[in-house]
Amino acid sequence: MINKMQAVVYTAPNEMTFYSEYKPTQIDRDDDVLLRIESVGICGSDMHAYHGKDPRRNPGLILGHEFCGEIVEGIHKGQKVTGNPLITCGKCEYCLQGRDNLCSDRDMIGMSRQGAFAQYMTIPNQCLVHAPSTMNSNHVALTEPAATVVHAVNLAIENSFKPISDCHVLVIGAGAIGLLTALLLKSHGVKMQVLETNMARHPCVKDHVGVIAINPLTHSVKDSTFDVVIDCVGSEKTNTLSIASVKAGGTVVNVGLLSWTTNIDIRKITLQEVKLVGCYTYNMEDFKSALKSIENGDFGDLSWIEEMPLSETDLAFKSLHNGTMASAKVILKPHF
Repeated sequence: MINKMQAVVYTAPNEMTFYSEYKPTQIDRDDDVLLRIESVGICGSDMHAYHGKDPRRNPGLILGHEFCGEIVEGIHKGQKVTGNPLITCGKCEYCLQGRDNLCSDRDMIGMSRQGAFAQYMTIPNQCLVHAPSTMNSNHVALTEPAATVVHAVNLAIENSFKPISDCHVLVIGAGAIGLLTALLLKSHGVKMQVLETNMARHPCVKDHVGVIAINPLTHSVKDSTFDVVIDCVGSEKTNTLSIASVKAGGTVVNVGLLSWTTNIDIRKITLQEVKLVGCYTYNMEDFKSALKSIENGDFGDLSWIEEMPLSETDLAFKSLHNGTMASAKVILKPHF
């Protein structure tokens, strides 16, 4: 590991502290690979930690698990990579089934291990996914959230009674996950509606998805209208809205986890045979597929990404917290 590096540490709720000479203390595994970080994204789960609402992520931690880096040492030195931040055991029943996202003996970058809000990071070799050397590093860093979206859309496809291209789909939320979901659905030719309370994000939805977003705080959504609903927020209000707006026999895929509690209409789910499907992260195949989809342009040109230096991480978090950041995704760039 590097002796000193620039890093940003979550030091207290609503406080991200930049260190120009941070001394790592993590004890690495024998199979860890050292990466020089080129780009790292701010995730919604990082924001939960920042707000002090994630007991799994405690102060003193380097957050960040959406990244693109370069291998520093060994036979693959110089190789551009991203990595699955879920460090799974590889031998439990879920890992052997290819559902490694459900591994009960897992660690995670930026949660139980130090993350990528730094110049350097170590990660087990098993987690690495090689990226084309010519691929934009910011785009590579979006592989992790894109993998969540690939997993969610695949679940929608598997559980819908109609082909996804024939479905009328409601996407709740136009943050990074919601926007990427809408973009991937667009590549499938899906008719959709997007809900977003932050009006600053509406122009991005119109320009890149080609639909006019609706603010559910000012405009109501008709009940029993959509074949598929993908909730990328996961609040008590959006949980209620998801069930109310789906048709009989339709499918709700819940991706977001903003709230820890919920009140769902179990009578409608039962009497109208609504499928409520939980969606947790992705498996390794989703992750590899997401990188390929980004490379192929299935998520568009990604020109809506906002780039900021690592030293301004606290400002980036405050802007996201205050709702003054129009972009759904901020990419932080370490200085070397």
